[in-house]
Parts: sequence; structure tokens; C-alpha cells
Amino acid sequence: KKTVKELKEKNPSIKAIFPLVVQGDPTFDDKELYVGYFRQPDFKIFSKYLVASAQNQAGAMRQLARDTFLAGDKELIDDDSLFLFGLTGQLSKIIATRNGALVNLSKTGK
Repeated sequence: KKTVKELKEKNPSIKAIFPLVVQGDPTFDDKELYVGYFRQPDFKIFSKYLVASAQNQAGAMRQLARDTFLAGDKELIDDDSLFLFGLTGQLSKIIATRNGALVNLSKTGK
């Protein structure tokens, strides 16, 4: 919470900051937990992600991670294993859509 607060103070235009945690594998990772702080993408970053994802989903996700990374363990992006099998599943949280509903106010047949 302290780090998120500090990052928001340094970047007041950012609406949401997500701390994402990935467990390390004791067999080959240096840490038990890896933590990265990612911002909610703005329009430019999200548009870039959408265009790139049409050609290469994994590459688009890595670019999204690079573009939204604020602080923490950079290994989450740079290490293929941590990225592919840890971070990619978490990144969807920063681009999740808000709940909404279509409301049809017209009456059928009129």
C-alpha cells in the first residue's frame, strides 16, 4: 500500500495502479515472490496493445507490460518463464473492463 501511495503521488494523472505478484519457483528462481507495479493503460497504450495483439498476442502482452510498468521486479517482464507463466495471467487485470449493461428503453413494436 505504501509503494502504491508513493507512486500515485509521483504520478497524479494515473487513475489506477495494480501491484501484481508472481510466485517464484524455488528450483530455478532467485526469489520467493516477484512484485511489479503496473498502471492502467491510457488510450495510446491500449490502442497500441490492440493493434499488436492482432499479429502476436504474446508480444503484445510483453509490450503492454513494458508500457505500463512503474516499479518493482523488472524480471517479471524480462525473464521469459516469469513473464509467460506468471505475469501474463495477471496482466488481464489491468485491462479488465468495468461492469456495465445495455439498457433498452424503447418498447418493442412502437
